Amino acid sequence: MSVVTISPTSGARLYDQTVEQLGRSIVQGALEVGETILPDQLAEDLGLSRSVLREAFRALETKGLVQARPRIGTRVAPRDQWNFLDPQVITWRLQGDDRLEQVEELYSTRLAVEPVAARLIAGLSDGAAIRDLRRLIARMREAIVARDLHAFTEADVEFHTELLHRSGNKMFSCFSTVIAAAVRTRETLVFPLVEETHKGLQMHERLVEQIAAADPEVETTSRTLIRDAHSEARTALGHWDHRGALS
Repeated sequence: MSVVTISPTSGARLYDQTVEQLGRSIVQGALEVGETILPDQLAEDLGLSRSVLREAFRALETKGLVQARPRIGTRVAPRDQWNFLDPQVITWRLQGDDRLEQVEELYSTRLAVEPVAARLIAGLSDGAAIRDLRRLIARMREAIVARDLHAFTEADVEFHTELLHRSGNKMFSCFSTVIAAAVRTRETLVFPLVEETHKGLQMHERLVEQIAAADPEVETTSRTLIRDAHSEARTALGHWDHRGALS
């Protein structure tokens, strides 16, 4: 079995650290697909209690990352069994060699879902939704003035997840963690609040006004907003591989 270490992290439970570091080791390839993991040996090597390790492996099983079989033992599961919608799996991919592929998939998902959600809200005449979206835009504007990347990102995440929740489509709400992870690439990849961010905020404002007016162009505006954000992410990555460009 490949070497895995659990480094103590201030304020984090040992269980959380174990899930984090084992999960990252699997997703980023330090533990390879099909590799056998011996829980008892791992517990001894890492100085973990078996109960902590059992809980951690249950969490990894729910993410599709490991599988336990009688007489076979515990192994790293094939990639086609991984839960790629799991927010931790997304984060681990963003932190590893799959970073570029994960960014492309996140923004493709946004393009598939958010414009339709915006159109659905526009057809609901939901005054409370409009007020909440405008309030979040105000928070983003304040964060730009304060040069607070985290505050801007959190308000942006709330804005886009609010679109899904207010759309009236219950299935769209299930994508909220994925959309949140996509929006958080601003902070995950650390791309700054620059002039493009101001333009993006203006696009958010236009989107909300079109929703309020039930403007048929709302889907087009949503797509433009997402493509612009995607372009920012690619710039932050320094990656201009047009084979992966969104169409």
